[in-house]
Amino acid sequence: MKNKIIIFVGMFACCAAHATDYIDMQIRELQQRRDELRAELDACEENTRKFKIAGVATLGATGVGVVGNIALHNEIKKIEQSKNGGGYIGGRSDGGGHGLGHISTEQKVDIECETFADLPCEDLCEAGYNCPQCTCSE
Repeated sequence: MKNKIIIFVGMFACCAAHATDYIDMQIRELQQRRDELRAELDACEENTRKFKIAGVATLGATGVGVVGNIALHNEIKKIEQSKNGGGYIGGRSDGGGHGLGHISTEQKVDIECETFADLPCEDLCEAGYNCPQCTCSE
């Protein structure tokens, strides 16, 4: 009877040891899988962060481009109005300003060149202004 009990206890110990090893192996596999998934999640979060930064930068650049286009449009509009004789220097939009009809052509050119002094000579020449400080080749 003692032998049977010893054999039974020995078999129980072997089964318990094997079960413990199996559980430990499953725990290690689950921990390894958790670590792999965590690494994938971290990589995805980093990409998402980069995409957000790129999106904000794109929106900022678009805003700057829109403002630049509006400013450029206004400058072109000024040049076209002055070129067509529709502009008033110091005038009001309701027609209450003084026109350029009472001064000479040279004075008109000088006034227009002073008005658009911040523009490069290439732009002034292209718009048809022959300012004294610019050498336009016709």
